[in-house]
Amino acid sequence: MSVLRVENLSKRYGKKQVLKGITCEFHTGINALLGPNGAGKTTIMNCISGVIKKSGGSVTLDGQDVFEMGEKYREKLSFQFQYQPFYPSYTAHEFLRFSALLKGMPEPLIEDEIRRVLGLVNLSENLDDKIKSFSGGMKQRLAIAQTILNSPEILIFDEPSAGLDPFEREQFKRIMVKLKETSIIIISTHIVSDIDTITDDLIILNKGSVIANDSPEALFEHIRGMVWDIPKADIGLLPIENIYYEDTKSKTISKTKPTPNAVMSEPTMNDLYFCGQLDGGVFE
Repeated sequence: MSVLRVENLSKRYGKKQVLKGITCEFHTGINALLGPNGAGKTTIMNCISGVIKKSGGSVTLDGQDVFEMGEKYREKLSFQFQYQPFYPSYTAHEFLRFSALLKGMPEPLIEDEIRRVLGLVNLSENLDDKIKSFSGGMKQRLAIAQTILNSPEILIFDEPSAGLDPFEREQFKRIMVKLKETSIIIISTHIVSDIDTITDDLIILNKGSVIANDSPEALFEHIRGMVWDIPKADIGLLPIENIYYEDTKSKTISKTKPTPNAVMSEPTMNDLYFCGQLDGGVFE
Protein backbone atom coordinates (compact mmCIF):
# COMPACT_ATOMS: atom_id res chain seq x y z
CA MET A 1 0.00 0.00 0.00
CA SER A 2 1.42 3.38 -1.04
CA VAL A 3 1.35 6.48 1.17
CA LEU A 4 1.41 10.07 -0.04
CA ARG A 5 2.34 12.16 3.01
CA VAL A 6 1.95 15.90 3.43
CA GLU A 7 4.04 17.31 6.29
CA ASN A 8 3.64 20.84 7.66
CA LEU A 9 2.53 22.11 4.23
CA SER A 10 2.03 25.85 4.02
CA LYS A 11 1.05 28.27 1.28
CA ARG A 12 1.08 32.03 1.48
CA TYR A 13 -0.04 34.65 -1.00
CA GLY A 14 1.54 37.87 0.19
CA LYS A 15 0.31 38.41 3.73
CA LYS A 16 -2.51 35.87 3.41
CA GLN A 17 -1.80 32.42 4.87
CA VAL A 18 -3.94 29.96 2.86
CA LEU A 19 -2.52 26.70 4.25
CA LYS A 20 -1.40 26.67 7.89
CA GLY A 21 0.98 23.77 8.40
CA ILE A 22 -1.12 20.98 6.89
CA THR A 23 -0.11 17.45 7.93
CA CYS A 24 -2.05 14.43 6.65
CA GLU A 25 -1.65 11.15 4.77
CA PHE A 26 -3.32 9.74 1.67
CA HIS A 27 -3.30 5.94 1.34
CA THR A 28 -4.16 3.53 -1.44
CA GLY A 29 -7.94 3.75 -1.50
CA ILE A 30 -10.39 6.67 -1.49
CA ASN A 31 -9.30 9.73 0.47
CA ALA A 32 -11.76 12.63 0.73
CA LEU A 33 -10.93 16.27 1.42
CA LEU A 34 -14.10 17.68 2.95
CA GLY A 35 -14.68 21.30 3.82
CA PRO A 36 -16.43 24.51 2.78
CA ASN A 37 -15.34 26.74 -0.08
CA GLY A 38 -12.14 28.51 0.91
CA ALA A 39 -11.03 25.80 3.35
CA GLY A 40 -7.87 25.07 1.32
CA LYS A 41 -8.89 21.89 -0.54
CA THR A 42 -7.87 23.02 -4.02
CA THR A 43 -4.68 24.66 -2.76
CA ILE A 44 -3.56 21.40 -1.13
CA MET A 45 -4.13 19.47 -4.35
CA ASN A 46 -2.37 22.12 -6.43
CA CYS A 47 0.65 21.93 -4.10
CA ILE A 48 0.65 18.11 -4.09
CA SER A 49 0.60 18.01 -7.88
CA GLY A 50 3.12 20.80 -8.38
CA VAL A 51 0.65 23.09 -10.16
CA ILE A 52 1.61 25.80 -7.69
CA LYS A 53 4.73 26.11 -5.55
CA LYS A 54 4.36 25.44 -1.84
CA SER A 55 5.64 28.00 0.64
CA GLY A 56 6.90 25.40 3.10
CA GLY A 57 6.69 21.80 4.22
CA SER A 58 7.17 18.57 2.30
CA VAL A 59 5.27 16.07 0.14
CA THR A 60 6.59 12.49 0.00
CA LEU A 61 5.49 9.31 -1.75
CA ASP A 62 6.53 6.21 0.18
CA GLY A 63 9.23 8.28 1.86
CA GLN A 64 10.61 9.93 -1.30
CA ASP A 65 10.33 13.67 -1.88
CA VAL A 66 7.96 13.95 -4.84
CA PHE A 67 9.63 17.04 -6.27
CA GLU A 68 13.00 15.34 -6.23
CA MET A 69 11.36 12.41 -8.06
CA GLY A 70 10.45 14.84 -10.85
CA GLU A 71 9.16 13.16 -14.00
CA LYS A 72 8.84 9.76 -12.29
CA TYR A 73 6.31 11.31 -9.90
CA ARG A 74 4.40 13.14 -12.62
CA GLU A 75 4.05 9.88 -14.57
CA LYS A 76 2.20 8.39 -11.60
CA LEU A 77 -0.25 11.28 -11.19
CA SER A 78 -3.39 12.50 -12.96
CA PHE A 79 -5.39 15.57 -11.91
CA GLN A 80 -8.92 16.57 -12.86
CA PHE A 81 -9.21 20.31 -12.31
CA GLN A 82 -12.44 21.88 -11.13
CA TYR A 83 -12.55 23.80 -14.40
CA GLN A 84 -10.95 21.41 -16.88
CA PRO A 85 -9.57 22.94 -20.10
CA PHE A 86 -10.64 21.41 -23.42
CA TYR A 87 -10.02 21.86 -27.13
CA PRO A 88 -13.60 22.55 -28.35
CA SER A 89 -12.91 21.65 -31.97
CA TYR A 90 -11.57 18.19 -31.02
CA THR A 91 -13.78 15.15 -30.90
CA ALA A 92 -13.85 13.09 -27.69
CA HIS A 93 -11.68 10.52 -29.45
CA GLU A 94 -9.13 13.10 -30.63
CA PHE A 95 -8.94 14.69 -27.20
CA LEU A 96 -8.37 11.40 -25.39
CA ARG A 97 -5.87 10.21 -27.98
CA PHE A 98 -3.91 13.44 -27.53
CA SER A 99 -4.05 12.95 -23.75
CA ALA A 100 -2.88 9.34 -24.07
CA LEU A 101 0.13 10.40 -26.13
CA LEU A 102 1.00 13.07 -23.56
CA LYS A 103 0.86 10.38 -20.88
CA GLY A 104 3.30 8.25 -22.90
CA MET A 105 0.92 5.35 -23.52
CA PRO A 106 2.18 2.73 -26.00
CA GLU A 107 0.47 3.20 -29.37
CA PRO A 108 -1.02 -0.33 -29.57
CA LEU A 109 -2.90 0.18 -26.28
CA ILE A 110 -4.42 3.60 -26.92
CA GLU A 111 -7.57 2.76 -28.90
CA ASP A 112 -8.76 0.06 -26.50
CA GLU A 113 -8.06 2.32 -23.53
CA ILE A 114 -10.04 5.21 -25.05
CA ARG A 115 -13.03 2.95 -25.57
CA ARG A 116 -12.71 1.55 -22.06
CA VAL A 117 -12.79 4.92 -20.29
CA LEU A 118 -15.54 6.33 -22.52
CA GLY A 119 -17.61 3.26 -21.68
CA LEU A 120 -17.10 3.83 -17.97
CA VAL A 121 -18.45 7.41 -18.20
CA ASN A 122 -21.28 6.55 -20.64
CA LEU A 123 -19.86 8.49 -23.59
CA SER A 124 -19.21 5.61 -25.98
CA GLU A 125 -21.82 6.90 -28.43
CA ASN A 126 -20.15 10.32 -28.46
CA LEU A 127 -16.73 9.07 -29.55
CA ASP A 128 -16.69 11.18 -32.73
CA ASP A 129 -18.71 14.16 -31.48
CA LYS A 130 -16.96 17.50 -31.13
CA ILE A 131 -16.49 18.67 -27.55
CA LYS A 132 -18.09 22.04 -28.35
CA SER A 133 -21.39 20.18 -28.80
CA PHE A 134 -21.19 18.64 -25.30
CA SER A 135 -23.31 19.75 -22.37
CA GLY A 136 -21.63 20.75 -19.12
CA GLY A 137 -22.27 17.31 -17.63
CA MET A 138 -20.84 15.56 -20.69
CA LYS A 139 -17.68 17.67 -20.46
CA GLN A 140 -17.36 16.74 -16.80
CA ARG A 141 -17.62 13.05 -17.68
CA LEU A 142 -15.01 13.48 -20.43
CA ALA A 143 -12.72 15.11 -17.87
CA ILE A 144 -13.15 12.07 -15.61
CA ALA A 145 -12.33 9.79 -18.57
CA GLN A 146 -9.18 11.77 -19.29
CA THR A 147 -8.11 11.59 -15.64
CA ILE A 148 -8.47 7.80 -15.33
CA LEU A 149 -6.90 7.13 -18.73
CA ASN A 150 -4.03 4.64 -18.33
CA SER A 151 -4.99 3.94 -14.66
CA PRO A 152 -2.52 6.25 -12.85
CA GLU A 153 -1.30 5.39 -9.34
CA ILE A 154 -2.42 8.77 -7.95
CA LEU A 155 -5.77 10.22 -9.02
CA ILE A 156 -6.82 13.70 -7.88
CA PHE A 157 -10.35 15.01 -8.44
CA ASP A 158 -11.38 18.58 -7.64
CA GLU A 159 -15.20 18.80 -7.28
CA PRO A 160 -15.70 15.95 -9.79
CA SER A 161 -19.51 15.82 -9.54
CA ALA A 162 -20.13 19.41 -10.70
CA GLY A 163 -22.76 19.26 -13.44
CA LEU A 164 -23.44 15.53 -13.09
CA ASP A 165 -26.99 14.26 -12.73
CA PRO A 166 -27.84 11.81 -9.90
CA PHE A 167 -27.29 8.73 -12.08
CA GLU A 168 -23.85 9.92 -13.22
CA ARG A 169 -22.87 10.78 -9.64
CA GLU A 170 -23.54 7.18 -8.69
CA GLN A 171 -21.61 5.96 -11.73
CA PHE A 172 -18.64 8.09 -10.64
CA LYS A 173 -18.72 6.36 -7.25
CA ARG A 174 -18.72 2.95 -8.94
CA ILE A 175 -15.66 3.92 -11.00
CA MET A 176 -13.82 5.07 -7.88
CA VAL A 177 -14.58 1.82 -6.05
CA LYS A 178 -13.16 -0.14 -9.01
CA LEU A 179 -9.94 1.88 -9.02
CA LYS A 180 -9.28 2.17 -5.29
CA GLU A 181 -7.52 -1.19 -4.96
CA THR A 182 -4.55 0.04 -6.99
CA SER A 183 -4.62 3.85 -6.76
CA ILE A 184 -4.36 6.63 -4.21
CA ILE A 185 -7.57 8.53 -4.96
CA ILE A 186 -8.00 12.04 -3.57
CA ILE A 187 -11.44 13.62 -3.97
CA SER A 188 -12.08 17.22 -2.96
CA THR A 189 -15.68 18.19 -2.33
CA HIS A 190 -18.09 20.12 -0.16
CA ILE A 191 -20.96 17.88 -1.32
CA VAL A 192 -21.13 15.15 1.31
CA SER A 193 -23.21 12.75 -0.81
CA ASP A 194 -20.32 12.48 -3.28
CA ILE A 195 -18.21 10.54 -0.80
CA ASP A 196 -20.47 9.42 2.04
CA THR A 197 -20.55 5.71 1.20
CA ILE A 198 -17.17 5.17 -0.49
CA THR A 199 -14.55 7.01 1.60
CA ASP A 200 -11.79 5.04 3.33
CA ASP A 201 -10.09 8.05 4.92
CA LEU A 202 -11.48 11.51 5.55
CA ILE A 203 -9.57 14.78 5.94
CA ILE A 204 -11.81 17.55 7.30
CA LEU A 205 -10.55 21.06 6.61
CA ASN A 206 -11.50 24.51 7.80
CA LYS A 207 -9.74 27.84 7.21
CA GLY A 208 -6.52 26.28 5.95
CA SER A 209 -6.10 23.78 8.78
CA VAL A 210 -6.74 20.05 9.22
CA ILE A 211 -9.53 19.57 11.75
CA ALA A 212 -9.52 15.76 11.61
CA ASN A 213 -7.89 12.94 9.60
CA ASP A 214 -9.08 9.36 10.13
CA SER A 215 -11.55 6.80 8.85
CA PRO A 216 -15.20 7.93 8.97
CA GLU A 217 -15.92 5.16 11.49
CA ALA A 218 -13.24 6.45 13.87
CA LEU A 219 -14.44 10.03 13.51
CA PHE A 220 -18.03 9.01 14.22
CA GLU A 221 -16.88 7.86 17.66
CA HIS A 222 -15.77 11.41 18.47
CA ILE A 223 -19.25 12.83 17.97
CA ARG A 224 -21.47 9.92 18.99
CA GLY A 225 -23.84 11.21 21.68
CA MET A 226 -23.52 14.82 20.44
CA VAL A 227 -25.84 14.73 17.42
CA TRP A 228 -29.49 15.64 18.03
CA ASP A 229 -32.66 15.74 15.94
CA ILE A 230 -34.71 18.82 16.83
CA PRO A 231 -38.51 18.57 16.38
CA LYS A 232 -40.33 21.53 14.85
CA ALA A 233 -41.83 22.50 18.19
CA ASP A 234 -38.33 23.03 19.65
CA ILE A 235 -36.62 24.85 16.78
CA GLY A 236 -37.41 28.27 18.20
CA LEU A 237 -35.60 27.37 21.43
CA LEU A 238 -32.18 27.38 19.73
CA PRO A 239 -30.27 30.13 17.92
CA ILE A 240 -30.89 29.60 14.21
CA GLU A 241 -27.12 29.48 13.53
CA ASN A 242 -26.89 26.34 15.70
CA ILE A 243 -29.30 24.40 13.49
CA TYR A 244 -28.53 22.63 10.22
CA TYR A 245 -30.63 20.42 8.00
CA GLU A 246 -30.24 16.90 6.64
CA ASP A 247 -32.98 15.58 4.37
CA THR A 248 -36.20 16.37 6.31
CA LYS A 249 -34.52 16.63 9.72
CA SER A 250 -33.46 19.68 11.72
CA LYS A 251 -30.28 18.91 13.67
CA THR A 252 -27.78 20.41 16.07
CA ILE A 253 -24.53 19.44 17.81
CA SER A 254 -24.46 19.57 21.60
CA LYS A 255 -22.68 17.69 24.41
CA THR A 256 -25.88 17.90 26.48
CA LYS A 257 -29.55 17.58 25.53
CA PRO A 258 -30.24 20.92 23.81
CA THR A 259 -34.07 21.08 23.99
CA PRO A 260 -36.76 19.21 25.94
CA ASN A 261 -37.86 17.08 22.99
CA ALA A 262 -34.51 16.61 21.21
CA VAL A 263 -33.73 13.04 20.18
CA MET A 264 -30.17 11.68 20.02
CA SER A 265 -29.24 10.67 16.48
CA GLU A 266 -26.67 8.26 15.01
CA PRO A 267 -23.88 10.31 13.37
CA THR A 268 -23.65 10.64 9.60
CA MET A 269 -21.01 12.02 7.24
CA ASN A 270 -23.05 15.22 7.04
CA ASP A 271 -22.68 15.59 10.81
CA LEU A 272 -18.91 15.20 10.51
CA TYR A 273 -18.87 18.05 7.99
CA PHE A 274 -20.73 20.40 10.32
CA CYS A 275 -18.68 19.39 13.35
CA GLY A 276 -15.58 20.32 11.38
CA GLN A 277 -16.83 23.90 11.10
CA LEU A 278 -17.45 24.34 14.85
CA ASP A 279 -15.12 25.97 17.33
CA GLY A 280 -14.16 24.01 20.39
CA GLY A 281 -12.10 20.99 19.29
CA VAL A 282 -14.81 18.37 18.78
CA PHE A 283 -12.31 15.89 17.30
CA GLU A 284 -9.49 16.40 19.82
